[in-house]
Amino acid sequence: ECNLVAGSFVMRSLQTGALMMRVARRVSSHGARRALSTPFPGIEKGMWPSPNARPPPRTGDGGGSGNDELHLVFLEGGAGVGKANILWKLNKLGYDIHADGFVKRCLDHPQYPPDSAVALHEWAGGMLSAIDDARERSRAGLVRDNVVFFGRSLLSPAVYARGLPCAVYYRQVMQEVRQAHSSSMVLCRSEGYAVTQRMSGRLFDAKPAEREVRLALGEDEEAYQRSVEEAYGQLEQEGWFDAILDTSSSKLGVAALLHALDIGPAPAPEE
Repeated sequence: ECNLVAGSFVMRSLQTGALMMRVARRVSSHGARRALSTPFPGIEKGMWPSPNARPPPRTGDGGGSGNDELHLVFLEGGAGVGKANILWKLNKLGYDIHADGFVKRCLDHPQYPPDSAVALHEWAGGMLSAIDDARERSRAGLVRDNVVFFGRSLLSPAVYARGLPCAVYYRQVMQEVRQAHSSSMVLCRSEGYAVTQRMSGRLFDAKPAEREVRLALGEDEEAYQRSVEEAYGQLEQEGWFDAILDTSSSKLGVAALLHALDIGPAPAPEE
């Protein structure tokens, strides 16, 4: 029964196109998923395709080694939804990640105010450089399962532009990145209590310089964080995201993500 549920999930996901590009290459001409035992009940409920997904047409080869194309997975969502925890666990499993957060960029370049266009440009530049680095590592055969996970995408500078005209520019950049690379856009969502706990913990543990940046970014302002959440909701309605991932539990989130992409540690053989 679990395998039937998992198979149904994958078939629904394939209809969204971009999310299951890697799975599609491992599916037979009859559409049957290769045999995989479900790691535990409910895993297929942790990630589901967005009904609004409208992935852009591909125009580039995306790089990669051999016949296996490099695949980029962009995890998106507001502060505190659990992206960093997901990336940390993925990295522990041997996956390449890019987790260059905006706060770190602001601390590395204190000459630019956190709400400036230059700070956003520095952030976006780091992401684009990381994509180029991923291509090189993939061509050298150094990327596990030829998948690289990003803690943000070029949509983040658009969401956090605070009315600056560069927001439109970064949406266009993200569109072109998706056209050039095999990729999945995943919107992370978490229970409200988990987000509140993570945000409070960050401010409490932050050193003075980091805390100052976080306060300047409005991480303690409920109204602003709500506006960010609404912005991501609007992007989801516009079709930017292929799937939605429940990140209330990072353990379940990682398992569901790897299961949906059909990668990760091989399941234990049945006795």
